[in-house]
Amino acid sequence: MGRLFKIIQSNIEPALREKGGYDPYKFSSSDDDPTWGLEAGDIIGVTRPAGYEHYAVYIGDQRVIHFAASGGDFGDAQVREAPFSDFLDGQKEFFVLDFSGAGKRPVKHSHGSADVTTPLVQVGAKVLKDALTDALSDREDADISVIYSPEETVARAKSVIGANEYRFKEQYDLVFNNCEHFAIWCKTGVHKSYQVENVMKLLSPTVFYL
Repeated sequence: MGRLFKIIQSNIEPALREKGGYDPYKFSSSDDDPTWGLEAGDIIGVTRPAGYEHYAVYIGDQRVIHFAASGGDFGDAQVREAPFSDFLDGQKEFFVLDFSGAGKRPVKHSHGSADVTTPLVQVGAKVLKDALTDALSDREDADISVIYSPEETVARAKSVIGANEYRFKEQYDLVFNNCEHFAIWCKTGVHKSYQVENVMKLLSPTVFYL
């Protein structure tokens, strides 16, 4: 546990000092087009104010395919195509997963523009969450043996829209069948959620031996 707290501390203090208002989102060159720099087939995610992450597959032309309800992340969830604005749901900052190769866990890259009105408590909470995720995450992932091309990724996403195949025809489940399971499956063929894995590690007694 001591090692875990040291990792958290070493991430939070420099981050808050450096960012000054927590503004790491410097990848977009246009406030008019939040999708600038994205490519069809990218796996994207957004951290909601409640702390959880919502994922989608970007398919181009400011459109996404995600496992969500018609009016939000939860409810009558199914795999559906939607405008990018529905994915953001009023937020300006999001991230893109970088799949560097087989056997590797994807890495998040910040994208979009920060909201300068974000309360400091949310800033601190996000930095803490990122530090915990980094401490609990394995860099290797033997489950990832295939990385599908952008075209294949989009095709896989489209193949399970609505009356779909595979596990996504089952009811949405926050732990066992969520939006991240869907997005990761589209890119790798593996049905998994890293944020669920991290929560399970955090709740596991083994965390005290870090």
